[in-house]
Amino acid sequence: MERLNNPHDRFFKEVLGDVANTQAFLETYLPPEVLRAIDVGTIQAEKDSFIEQDLKEFYADLLFRANIRNREAYVYILLEHKSYSDYNVGVQLLRYMSAIWDKEIKKRKNRRLPLILPIVLYQGKEKWGVSTQFADRIEGVETMEGALKKAIPHFEYYLYDFSSNSGEEIKGPDDLRLYLETIRMASIKDPEKFNEAYIRITTVFVTRGETEISDQLYETFIHYIFYLIAREDFLRLIQLTRTVSVERSERMQTIAEWLKQEGMEKGLIKGREEGREEGREEGREEGREEGREEGREELLWKQITKKFPRIPSRYYEKLKALTIDQLDNLGLDLIDMHSEEELKRHLPI
Repeated sequence: MERLNNPHDRFFKEVLGDVANTQAFLETYLPPEVLRAIDVGTIQAEKDSFIEQDLKEFYADLLFRANIRNREAYVYILLEHKSYSDYNVGVQLLRYMSAIWDKEIKKRKNRRLPLILPIVLYQGKEKWGVSTQFADRIEGVETMEGALKKAIPHFEYYLYDFSSNSGEEIKGPDDLRLYLETIRMASIKDPEKFNEAYIRITTVFVTRGETEISDQLYETFIHYIFYLIAREDFLRLIQLTRTVSVERSERMQTIAEWLKQEGMEKGLIKGREEGREEGREEGREEGREEGREEGREELLWKQITKKFPRIPSRYYEKLKALTIDQLDNLGLDLIDMHSEEELKRHLPI
C-alpha cells in the first residue's frame, strides 16, 4: 500500500489544533518560568501555515496567538518528522518567524514586533542530536570574538524529543498522552515493540468507552496508522485488535475500507484520475458524468473537513448519496455554516 506524503500533518493538526490540547501541552512541558509568563487562557489558533510545499513531507506547523507578560505574542509549534536530526531546523524556524514578523510589520508599521516562542516536536527514529541554539549553526562561533558574534542572530527553540530512544516522559491529559504515545510509536523500529505500543493505546480507547470525541480521536488514530505502515502489517493489526476488542477491530476494518474506497491511497487516486481522463478523451458521457460527480464529492469533502476538522468520516458516505445539484447547493451553503449541526441537516439521515 502506498502512503500519503505526510500522514503526520492531519494527525498533528487535529490534535494540537484543538486549543485545549495545546494549552495542556504548554502547561505540561514548558519550563515553569516560561509558563508563568504566558496567559494560557488567551491562546487562540491562527490559520497561517509557513511550510513551503516541497517541505511538507517533513514538517507540519501550527501558530497560536497568546498574551505573554500582558503583551500580544505568538507560540509557533513545528512538528519535525524526518527520521534523523535536522541541522537546519533553526534556519527553518528563523525563516518562518521572519514570515510571521513580516505580516506583523504590515499591520504595526512603526510599532515593535511581537515575541515568538518557537517550539519543535521531534518524532524521528534516532534521538535528537543537534544544538537548539541557532548560533551554534554558524561555523567557528566557538572561537569567534565578541564583536563578530554581534552579527549572529541569537535565539533558542524549545525541543521536545518524542522519538522512541529519547527517554522523554509522556505526560499530560488523556488526549494529549494518546497523541504523544502515537507519534512515539511511529519511530519504533522493532515490530514487537510497535505492536505492544499499538495494543497499549488501543486498550486506552477501549477503556474510555465510545463517545463522539473519543470516536473521532480513534478514527484519526487509525487513519494515521493506516498510512504509516504497509498494508499487510495493517491487516495483521486488525487481527491483533480483536484480542482487545472485537468492536474496535470491526471499526478499524470499516475505516480502512472507507479510506481505500475514497481513493486516499495514491494508487487508487491515480487510477481514478486516469479513468476520468480516459472518459473525457473518448467522449463517453457516462464516464464524464461519473468523473464530475466524484470530483465534486472529493472537493466538497476537502472543504468540509477544512472548515470542520473533527467531522467523522462516516459523513462522507452520506455525502456520496447526494445528487450533483444537491452537492452544488451544499457547496454554496457551506460558506455560511458555523456548526456541524447545520451541515448534518443537509445530509440524508
